[in-house]
Amino acid sequence: MKRPHVTSNTMNEIIQGTTIYLRPITESDTDMVLTWRNSDRTVSNFYYRTPISTEDHLSWIRNKVNKGEVYQYIVCMKEGDVPVGCVYLQHIEADTLTGETGVFFSEGAPAGKGLATEAVKLIGEKVGFEMLGLLHLTAKVMEKNTASRRVHEKAGYRLVKTVQGESCTDGEIVNSLYYIKDADKTVIPRKALIKPHTGKITETEDGYLIKVPGSKSITNRALLIAMLAEGTTVLNGVLFSDDTESFLNCMDSLGIETVVDRENCTVTVTGCGGDIPMKEASLNVGSAGTAARFLTAVLGLVKDGVYHMDSSDQMKKRPMAPLLNSLINLGCEVEYEGEEGFFPFTLKPHGIKKDETTVDIDKSSQFLSALIIASAFIKPDLQINVTGKHGMTYVDMTKKMVSESVELTRGRTPLSDEFPDKGVRPHVSYDIEPDASAAAYFFAMSPLIGKSVTIAGLHEDSMQGDTGFVKVLQNIGWLTYEDTPAGIRVSCDIGDVPHCQTDSLTKGYVPNVTIDMSTCSDQTITLAAIAPFTGKNIRITGISHIRVQESDRISAIVTELTKLGVKCSEDGDDILIDVSCPHPAEIETYNDHRMAMGFSLLGLKVPGITILNPSCCGKTFPDYFAYLYEIM
Repeated sequence: MKRPHVTSNTMNEIIQGTTIYLRPITESDTDMVLTWRNSDRTVSNFYYRTPISTEDHLSWIRNKVNKGEVYQYIVCMKEGDVPVGCVYLQHIEADTLTGETGVFFSEGAPAGKGLATEAVKLIGEKVGFEMLGLLHLTAKVMEKNTASRRVHEKAGYRLVKTVQGESCTDGEIVNSLYYIKDADKTVIPRKALIKPHTGKITETEDGYLIKVPGSKSITNRALLIAMLAEGTTVLNGVLFSDDTESFLNCMDSLGIETVVDRENCTVTVTGCGGDIPMKEASLNVGSAGTAARFLTAVLGLVKDGVYHMDSSDQMKKRPMAPLLNSLINLGCEVEYEGEEGFFPFTLKPHGIKKDETTVDIDKSSQFLSALIIASAFIKPDLQINVTGKHGMTYVDMTKKMVSESVELTRGRTPLSDEFPDKGVRPHVSYDIEPDASAAAYFFAMSPLIGKSVTIAGLHEDSMQGDTGFVKVLQNIGWLTYEDTPAGIRVSCDIGDVPHCQTDSLTKGYVPNVTIDMSTCSDQTITLAAIAPFTGKNIRITGISHIRVQESDRISAIVTELTKLGVKCSEDGDDILIDVSCPHPAEIETYNDHRMAMGFSLLGLKVPGITILNPSCCGKTFPDYFAYLYEIM
């Protein structure tokens, strides 16, 4: 399908003022822009340092716009009636709903009046976010261009990375700063001029075949195992998200050699054989729970080193004490730099001094998974005793991946299973499963959109516990599923799901259903979002530990559903949700990716649902809303 492109007659409003005005870019702008672009002032501050002819620029505009590859708008800055510069929006990527901005000035442009900052804000907020419905804007700035840096920072852009030694078109080598600005909200259903085209969704006779990204849980386990193994491992189907990027950055800080191919979703890792190259390092795990727990376990068990561990503010609220207490018991020194049992802290390992340890998994099974992986490569005969109660599906995944990656020997090993005690099996490549957690949102929305959904490559024998969420949905009569050669397929035979369940309320009998979500607790929010439409009063249990994840998810669910007019409450650590008639509201996401994705489903039946901070999905599924809007 050809992408639509924006023209002047689709612009609903033209903003004009005494200092700036907004309008679509036309070919008549070319001479003016080229004059600025090729001026001495511009050449000294811009990447396109080699002058470009008017003919070449016109050809570039025509080709890009006619192919639907670029949507161009411009904010012109004026001193009186004289144009002195412009900010443009172009290079829009429909697959990720991202646009790129740039700035040109004339030699006589006034300084210190804030025109450029005002223009950058206008092109972003009025055009990029409101009219075109983009979710992200990016800009690349030379490190030495302090004026442009100030403009973008004042306009609300944040610096995401610095690249040393990039080449301009005339061969000059410069350092580049990459900035991004995210939309602060998105409204469902979406009314925008650009329809996303992810390239990951195929329309079938009765629904959709969807390729979701690779599993976050498997990706980060695979990265750690490849890091600790000997030789080279090629990981295929890698998820690239905030969490996995944090993991990769930490690996780099530890001296682990990686080759990253984001376009083809592969990472090649040269393993260290359990001997970390860097004996002192400072790591920041961001908000990634797996990176936080897995890397802490490894660095706390090695023979020596000093490792300074920090995290995002969000991760600083999540518990680490059960794992750290186990490491201390085994001989690691831990120096806390803030509250005991939480990030930040410094690890000073001295090797493993005992043959067994105990870990409490009440708050997270990641503590156990972390020790299993680390001990498998450092002390295979370590006995791990477990206290507390938690769903073990992620632990089972960990054990399976470890056993697949190393030679096995018989005998008593941790958790009474077979674990390695010698050499690593040569590993050529490892294929990462599609993310069952990401798939769950599309399974749940199938009845809401009245279409079948098949998740390519995800099958019932998956290692991931969230694959079982389809059984939960089938058991409550929400959908039916089958495992096909293409992948798990769900469909709905209950007809159009009503927005309002007053019929169920007035018939006198509403079934009460209790659902234990301990084996797929990440989908508690997803279940809660569709619960008002199910025709059943639902009690969700087995979820006490989700209070200490990215947010207090039990409290967040009840708060936001109540805001929507849904009758719900907390009962200890259970959630009670009655059939209801939700109304539109703004959904606070608490910087929790699963709140943003789960509550977006309500917008498929309740027009006007607004999701605040949608970019928090970048933690595990950066392009989620592009997927959603392509289906709508």
